[in-house]
Amino acid sequence: MNHWYRFLADKKTIAGFFLFIALILGGVLLYLEQKVTSQTLERLSDQLSLALNNQLEKERSTALRYALILSQNTALSDALEQEDEDKGFKILSEVMESIKLHTDILIRSQIITSDYVIFARSWDNSYAGMPLDYHRPDLLYFQTHKNPRSAIEVGRKLGVKATVPVYQEKNMLGFVEVVSFFETTQEYFDRLGIKMYVLMDSRFYETAVFMQENPAIGKEYILANPKYTQSDLKLLNGVNFKTLKASRVIFSGGQYLFYEPMKNGEGETIGAFIFSLSPKQISTYAHSDEEDISFLIHLSRNELYDVMAKKTSGKGQFQSIYDKDLLYLKDTVASEDREIYLQEAHDRLNAYSKEELIGILLDYKVTKEIKGEIR
Repeated sequence: MNHWYRFLADKKTIAGFFLFIALILGGVLLYLEQKVTSQTLERLSDQLSLALNNQLEKERSTALRYALILSQNTALSDALEQEDEDKGFKILSEVMESIKLHTDILIRSQIITSDYVIFARSWDNSYAGMPLDYHRPDLLYFQTHKNPRSAIEVGRKLGVKATVPVYQEKNMLGFVEVVSFFETTQEYFDRLGIKMYVLMDSRFYETAVFMQENPAIGKEYILANPKYTQSDLKLLNGVNFKTLKASRVIFSGGQYLFYEPMKNGEGETIGAFIFSLSPKQISTYAHSDEEDISFLIHLSRNELYDVMAKKTSGKGQFQSIYDKDLLYLKDTVASEDREIYLQEAHDRLNAYSKEELIGILLDYKVTKEIKGEIR
């Protein structure tokens, strides 16, 4: 009988030992799974941030390019000087229609007088003669600066505004402005199957009169998206934004939500960009072999060359002055030497890590190690 009791006691001891080991292993596996998930979310958060900044830079650059072209239109300048609003609207409309016809790109442009009154607006001229001073404090920038700028600003509506002052000799006649409302950035993330919400700080409610009918998101924000569903509103209104701002990513309403602050031309936070991904999307990404930055950002070598050539001081993030100067020569290389030049530039780029190239491209310091080759 004692032998039987000892046998049972030994079995309980062994079972208890194995149960203890199983619990330890389970705890370790759970910890590793959570760690992998955390690392995945951090990496994806960084990539979303880089992708967003890349797309916004394209939107700002495109708007500024068209605004600069319009500012050189002497007929528009003459109409502005003569205070001929009908002539200004006619010229502006014809230019915009021509751009739409030949490029299939919709451009919204407006002319503003030096005392901040709408002179002409390509998409709706019914607001000609309306003062903007209260709605556009960012225009005060041009009281002390002559250089154009392109930035996200709050006006009657939140959007990217590229503004170029127009001068006749030393007298400022007014401004040429091209505006966009995040359409191309929104389309980019839509193609990736990622929902992007554009939120404006609610303190701008009185200024942004064209957004006063937009849905309020809690007490913090006003939704700027032109299209949304009740599910979107339910998701956003269930978010603890204090927690989201602090951690950059949370799980709420069955979705992983990522936060990126929205800043204006003065560097002031005026809203937020929120990205929504499902657990299935996160899982797909976590198990993907495509762990480098190209998962979200598809950069051509030409884009890398162009942005690198904009660096103007010292060698910056380049490994040598030679590399920096080599890329500056891109637009001056003779056509017969182009192939040799591109091969040399390509060989030099291959000496850089992925994070160095992205850092040069977006002037964004990537702290995580990213392995792989530039393809």
